[in-house]
Formats: sequence, C-alpha cells, structure tokens
Amino acid sequence: MAAWLDLVDEDGAWTLVDTGRLEELVQGMPYPKRQGPCLVYFAGGPNRLKALRALNPHNNVTRKGSAGVIRLHLSERSGHTKNPVLFAESSLCLEKSQGDTRWSKHHSTYRHRRYAISDAGNACSPAGLHQEAKAQLVLPWTQILCLFIDSKSDLQSAQNLLQQPRRQLAIGGQPVSTSMRIVIVLTKQDDWSPIPARHFANFEAFAETGETVVLDLRPRCGLSDTAAFEPLRTLIVEELSAIRDQQESTGRRISASHLGAFWKSYIQSYKRCLNAPRFDLLTEARRGYPDDASMGRYLREGAHAVMSGGRAEEEMQIFVASAILMHAYPPGMHGFSPPIVFAALYEKHCAEISQNGATRSLCDGIGSHFNQQFLQLGANKTSATARKDVLRRFFCRWGGLYSTTTCMVCLCRPPEHMMPCKHALCDTCVVIFGKSSPRGEYHWDLTECPVCGEPFLVSIRQLPPTKHPVILSLDGGGVRGLIQLGLLRALEKRIGLPIASLPDLCLGTSVGALTAIDIFLNHSSVEHCAQAFPDLARKIFHASPDPVPRFVRWLASAFNVIPSSLYDSQSLAQTLKEAVPADRRIFDVTTASPAGCRVAVVASRTSDGKACVLANYRGTGQRRADAAYEFLTPSHDKENPYLCDIAECSVAAPFYFQPRRLPGFGPFQDGGVRANNPLAIAWRESGVIWPRAKRHDLLLSIGTGFTTLDSAHRSRHTTWEGALPRLFRATMSSPSMDGPQGFSEALNYLPHWSKPDVLRLDQLIPGPLPELDDTSALQELSEMEYLVPGELVRTVLASAMFFFEFDVTPVPGEIGFYCEGSILCSRPGAGEILARVLVEIPGAKFQIGQSHSLGDVDPKDRCEPCGYYRKRVAFHVASLEECFTINIANGVCCEKIGGFPKCAQEFLEAQQAFAHFGRADHQTPPWPPVRHCYCACEAKRTIRFVEPASRQKRRRL
Repeated sequence: MAAWLDLVDEDGAWTLVDTGRLEELVQGMPYPKRQGPCLVYFAGGPNRLKALRALNPHNNVTRKGSAGVIRLHLSERSGHTKNPVLFAESSLCLEKSQGDTRWSKHHSTYRHRRYAISDAGNACSPAGLHQEAKAQLVLPWTQILCLFIDSKSDLQSAQNLLQQPRRQLAIGGQPVSTSMRIVIVLTKQDDWSPIPARHFANFEAFAETGETVVLDLRPRCGLSDTAAFEPLRTLIVEELSAIRDQQESTGRRISASHLGAFWKSYIQSYKRCLNAPRFDLLTEARRGYPDDASMGRYLREGAHAVMSGGRAEEEMQIFVASAILMHAYPPGMHGFSPPIVFAALYEKHCAEISQNGATRSLCDGIGSHFNQQFLQLGANKTSATARKDVLRRFFCRWGGLYSTTTCMVCLCRPPEHMMPCKHALCDTCVVIFGKSSPRGEYHWDLTECPVCGEPFLVSIRQLPPTKHPVILSLDGGGVRGLIQLGLLRALEKRIGLPIASLPDLCLGTSVGALTAIDIFLNHSSVEHCAQAFPDLARKIFHASPDPVPRFVRWLASAFNVIPSSLYDSQSLAQTLKEAVPADRRIFDVTTASPAGCRVAVVASRTSDGKACVLANYRGTGQRRADAAYEFLTPSHDKENPYLCDIAECSVAAPFYFQPRRLPGFGPFQDGGVRANNPLAIAWRESGVIWPRAKRHDLLLSIGTGFTTLDSAHRSRHTTWEGALPRLFRATMSSPSMDGPQGFSEALNYLPHWSKPDVLRLDQLIPGPLPELDDTSALQELSEMEYLVPGELVRTVLASAMFFFEFDVTPVPGEIGFYCEGSILCSRPGAGEILARVLVEIPGAKFQIGQSHSLGDVDPKDRCEPCGYYRKRVAFHVASLEECFTINIANGVCCEKIGGFPKCAQEFLEAQQAFAHFGRADHQTPPWPPVRHCYCACEAKRTIRFVEPASRQKRRRL
C-alpha cells in the first residue's frame, strides 16, 4: 500500500494516521545514510497519475491502491542512486479514499501511528482538514510542488492549499527556506476553457524562490503519456539539480535516514494551530545528547591551561575550536552549517573564556577556526581524528595539558581516569579513542594516549547502559574493621569472584575507607587485607610511651589545652605510608585491571563537622548546592592529596588522633563523626556519576558489628546519668556515628521503590562491642565465623552479574509486541559466575515475571575458548510502555537480574537504538546489533557508493 497519511473519523473525532510509508521506503534504500532524497509533490486531478506513471513507468503506481489522503512512492529509476526522488501525490479536493487505511489488513499496519486531532477552538470541515494536513505536514518538506490544473475549480483549490499556514523549519533558531518550486501543469480536458494568465500571478507570492513556472502541456495532448509529459520530466530534473547544488552549499542536504528521523519527530509534534512553533532541525538532531550545561567552565579551564604557558591567543582558539568540532560533529551527525551550529550551541560557552572583556573578538576567532576545521573533515578524517591531530601537535610543541578538573581531550566534561602518562580522560573520550576489549561486555582497551601518544594498555570497565550500578558502602568502627573484612571474605567465597570486581561505586568511612583504598585502589585481595589488619591495627593504636594518664590526655584533647591525643599521630602517618604507597594520590593512575570502580573516602571538616568526600572520580552530573556533604575537587595537581594523607584524615577520630591538614582544603578528622555509615552519600553520588541510571541494582551496606545488649538495663554508677555522659551516649548512638542507626535513617530518605534493593550485611557480636582502639579483641574477632545470608548471595549473583539488551526492535503482533534479546554477563569470568549461580540456585531458569520460562541457566551458552556468554531469549509484552522483569528462579527463590524493572521503550532509548544523528561517544554500532563471541575475527568492510547506470526493469510475461 502506498498510503502515507490518512484522516480517519472515529465516532466524531478525527485521527491523523501515519502509515509508516516513508520509513518503509527509507529502509528499502540500499544506503539510506548516504542517499539524499528529494520530495516532489503531485497534487491535482487524474492527470497527475498519468504524469506519475509516465515519469516512473516501472513503479506500479496505481497497483499500490489509492487508500489514504496522501500517497508516497519512490522513483524506481533513482532509488539506487545517490539522489533518489520521492513522489507524493494527492487530489486537490476532498479525497474519496479518506479513511481507507483503517480497513487494511493487520500485517500491513504494524507501522501505523495514530495521532488524535483536537479542534483547539478551531472547528474545521473534512475538506479543510485535508488542506491543513497537506500544507502543515507535506509542503514544508517539499522541494517541487506540481499542481495539475484541469479546471477553474482546481485552480481555486490550489490557491486555497497555498494560502494555508505552513509550519516553518529552522536550524539553530534561524528560519530555513525550503526552496520549494511551484510548477503549474496545464492539461487538456473536454469541459475546459482557457484560463487567463493573470490568474497565475497570485502564485508568485507562495513560491519560496519568488517564481512560479507554468508548464502548458495542452498542445501535446495527442501524444503518448511518456512523450506528453517529457517536458515535465526535463523540468523536474533541472530544478532538482539546482536545488541539490543549493543544499550542498548550505549544508541542508538531508540523508534518507535523517529525513525519516526528522519526519517522525515532526509529525509527533503536529498540532492544529495557526501559529505553530518552528520545528528546529538542530534541536531535534541533538535531542538524544547529554546536556552540557557546564561546558563553558571546562572550556575556560582548558583555554587558561593553554594560555598559561605563554602561547598566542590564536593557538588557544585553534585548540578550543577542535574540541567543540569533535563535540558538534560525531559520526552520523548531519553536516549543519558550521556558523549556525557555533552560534546556536557554542558561542555562549566560548564567551565564558574571556576575562578581559574581549568576548566578541574571541568568539569570532574560535568560530572562524571552527569553520575552517569543518571544511577539512571527510571520509578519512573524522572530527575525533582532527582533535587528536591538534592535541598531538600542541603537546609536541608545548607539553603539559595535564588537569585534575577538566578532560583536556574534549573540554566538555570532568576527567574520570588518569592514564600512565598522567593525562586524564572522561568516560566518553575513553570510548571515542579506545576499542572494545575481549575482557567482557562494555570493557574498553586504551593502547595509547590521545594527547601525547605514549603507548600503554589500560582496560576500563564501564556500566552497561541498560544496567544500574552496584554500590558498596563500608562503615567505620576502628578495630571492628576486622569484622567487615571477615564479612567481605565470606561473601567473596560465596560468589566465587574477587570483591574488587563486584561494585561500580564504593564509599568508605574511617576503617571502611582503609578497606576501600586497599582493595580497590591498591588492588589487594580481601584475604591479604584480613591477614594484615591485626598488625596494622596494633601499630595504629600503639600505646604512647608518655606517662601522662589516659583520662588526662582525654581532657587535654577535649579542651585543646595542649595539642595532644591518645595515640601518636606521627606513628599513624608512618604506618599508613607503609600500607599505602607514599607517592600515590587519590586521583591517580589506576593499578587495577580492569579499572572502573569509583572509590570515595568520607572525612569531616574540623571547622563545622561537615562530611566531605574525596574521590578518584569527578562525575558528570550536578551536585546540589544544599547537599549535606561537600565534594572536594582539587583545582590543580598540588591540591590533589596523597592517598596516605586522605586515609589519615578519615581515621583521625577526635581524642584518638590529631586532625590532618590537606593542602588547599584545611584540617580534617574522622568521617565517622558525621557519616559513620556513608550509605546516603553513596546513593547521592551514584546519581551524579550515572545521571541516566535513575536507580541502583544493589546498594549493599556492610557494617562493623552490632550487639543486642540493651544499654538501658546495664548497671552503671549514678554519675553516668549526668548531663555530659548522657550527651556522650546520645551522640555515639546518633545516626551520624552509629552504623546501624545511620542505615535506618538513610532508608527514611530513599524513594520507596528503591528500598527493596538496599541490603545490610552485619555481624552479631555477643556481649558489648569492642571499643575503637581495643586491640585485645582482635584475636577473638579473627576467630569468629562469618556467615552471609543465602538471599544476599543470590541477589548479588543475579543483579550484579547479568543484564539484558534487545537484539532487534520489538515487533507488534496479535498479542502485543514480540521481543528478542540477549542476557549478557557484565563481569569477566562468566564460567565461574554460572557455576556459582547453579550452586546457590539449583535448577535455575531465566523467566519473565513469575511464570514464563526463557530457558535454563546453562553453561553451554558460554563460548569455551573465549568465555563470552550470551543467552538468547524471546517473549511478548503488552506494550512498549509496560514494565517487565527478567528473573533467575527455580520455584523456591526468585531474583531479578540487573537493570530491572524497566519497559521496552526504556531499553531501546538506553541502547540508543534510533541514534540516527550519531552518539556523543562517536560509536556507530549497527542496529540491530551484531553480537559475536571474542573468538570471531572482525574486519570492517569499507563501502563506497557508486551510482550505477539506470536499468530498465525486466517485465514478466
């Protein structure tokens, strides 16, 4: 069926139907991303069909049927060429075939999209609705409008069509001329009387080019249709050639895939109103891109870093221009005119660079270099390649380009990963300049620095877009940190994988910070940490040789009579330097492989006790100004604190140790004073790191022991009931300093839908809890048996290790949408993970909801040589907006895998299934995705478009 648009009357309410005809024709083109179609619209009487058949003798125009208000055809002669021609056709008056699409067979209507038309106080007749639909929806995209005038009534209908208000297209806020030519075709009819030429003068005002062509074919009425309409064919070819030249010069030649994407958004935003808002093509093309509201700050920091070395301002302009070129034109983006793109997207950000008020000249200079660099782009030189060339040239001449606050590669985002050469990259630049790693899904290998070219091999793990993060929160507790390590060791044995590969984010306070640093930054095993902890604790809490009594030192520290504490802070610093490399900083070159786990340490400011976070990441999201904690970002390398100093800050508990001063930030003390359980901070930080994730798969809080001994019934002297002792007990039991209380308090502020994914792992201690410095309890704590609930193990194995992605776009059917996809493994070591799943969940199956089985959890779905795991599944959903969940179950227990619950539309958006205008990470994966194991040798095949000679279609007898 050739029907494109239709109007259906359903119980007195009008509905606009888009049959998906344009999408069908675009998908049928051999190279839709490289072919730039033009739209020719034939409107008029029956002679328009004769002309259409004459110009396209092999198109079977009439065989497609006449359903709908407007029909669409692809020229058979040009469909395989670089510039295919689309022909739309309709009558000028009320279509008799209106509403016929509702009677179409179901298999031909799965692409149909229906849009209710509201009167909006502007009631209209069916004929008026027809004219509005043609003028508002089709004419803005039309290059040539051919009006077949067979009578005076046709002439009046044509004038009414052109007088209808048209929605205007724009690029970056600037209106776009559609360059529509109007061709009036006069044909011979029996009841025809000549129309004076003055009647056609009014059409000049409606033509975008200011001219209207009148083509009188009446003298050729005795010829065959092919010969009679030959002048029309010649005219269309000439006009289209001129239009294409104009589009090429102005950057407005739209590819077929882009046209289909624009059309889908355009018709979805269609509303019946006289003053419809402009449809901005640039805004629509960048709709799926992340918001870079802070880009001006990063451009300013990058520009100042370049200028600080005494370089000329023009060199800085070239440096900045290449960065925004990479941001503006990823592969797949339409080649909008650079001056318009710069003015609409980047001029306001570049204006923030200037400090001396010369904003206009600075922006003009950057814009000029931006235009020049755009002209150098081609098939063999992408915007990323151009940016790398500029970076290498600058580094070879000047060196430097180091920063702890700005990714010097893109100048758009903060850095997240430091390379061995000390240059730092954001997550997006890792993907742009890296390549997919055989280590696992969404693992990336960087083999050289894009700035200096130094060779190395760094593997970085990223969160899959359809998955949510796994977060680990580690409490403080002094010597009771051994309990925490015992629980982590027990969990590690149950899941069969190193704890270091489990979370995507880990926050620790006090001794929890030491654990996080050692496991995730020093890359020590949990077993090694547990064995080394007793000796470390005894060194830290080594009794002072000072004969001053303990209670005297308490009082002296409490009132700052003398700068004293219970334990020697110098000894603490020396002990931590032996445990943590003395030259390693918090934001430094990673030693883990693959890297990817974000690690943060919580300390508290001595001036007001506010919790402060120091981390090996920055995060792309915005932190609230009124947050209960402060994220500390070093402004330069000298403020980038050493890891041992941060560890000392986090464990410097009042009375026990002296505060530790960090250069540029001031003195800090134990983070347990304000957030002994950093659960709430971890939840907030995950939203900053992954703003699009919106929730977590698992938030696991691990404590340092608790007791059921009721303090209210403990026998104590009456002096313990005084004001100061009661205040002390209340402080120590507050959510700020008590881990279990902090966990309960944090749950009060979490959204209700996220609470089932928040779990607590802790150990019951018989009797009272050991004091923070009670090293005599270490032996007993090390001999305790630590157990992990089976429910927690099953939750970790399911939600942290597996996720789902679509393999194809869901297809509508009789019972909803038919979906095909793959369950993938997010961590290396799929074989061991599957083995542990089958141990913890015997007879495990994947199932959707609570009943429909998707197949067994089978190790045979894993490639033995390379370890790649993929479980193909298929199921039905009622609609794309219906939330569903894939679980691992065996009839006794049921655990959801990562990324759920979610609807099909959210999966498609997360996978960027319809990223017709490229992606911020410059990836160009095909859709549907091509999945294969790591054994397959992948070779890219370069396709060069060669326009073949036109061949006539062979007719069947």
